[in-house]
Amino acid sequence: MADRRYLDFHSLDEVIAEVQRLRDGGYTTAGKWNLSQIADHLSETVRIGLDGDEKRLPWILRKVAWHVLARARRTRKMLNGAPTIPRLVPEPLEADDPAKIDNLIDSLEEARDFRGPLPPYVLCDGLSLEEWKDLMVVHSQHHLGFLIPKSA
Repeated sequence: MADRRYLDFHSLDEVIAEVQRLRDGGYTTAGKWNLSQIADHLSETVRIGLDGDEKRLPWILRKVAWHVLARARRTRKMLNGAPTIPRLVPEPLEADDPAKIDNLIDSLEEARDFRGPLPPYVLCDGLSLEEWKDLMVVHSQHHLGFLIPKSA
């Protein structure tokens, strides 16, 4: 298995471009998920932020999560193997599903163009729209780093 990449994106447009590059040029995996599974996970994460349709963590966990997420934004890195809610665990897929990848691109474009206000965020309190967008970038680059492009 190849070593993962450490990406340093600063906009949702950079994330979209990387998804398109991986989709169009192919990749090898350095992790457990393929591009469609990552796309499914990331698009659901974006939807939760935009729609506010997931039950929020208890307040004490939101306080802890705020510090964890602030660190992720500051360092541009997230922890590997962190637990997630069942809704965000993608189904097993052997091959890429173009519809899932297109859905991610659509969700990222919607997030990029979103002007707010955000509904209360599931993981923490006090996240501004720009901080949330940046968190979506950091989260995306974390997962996309496990895919190694075949083309440079």
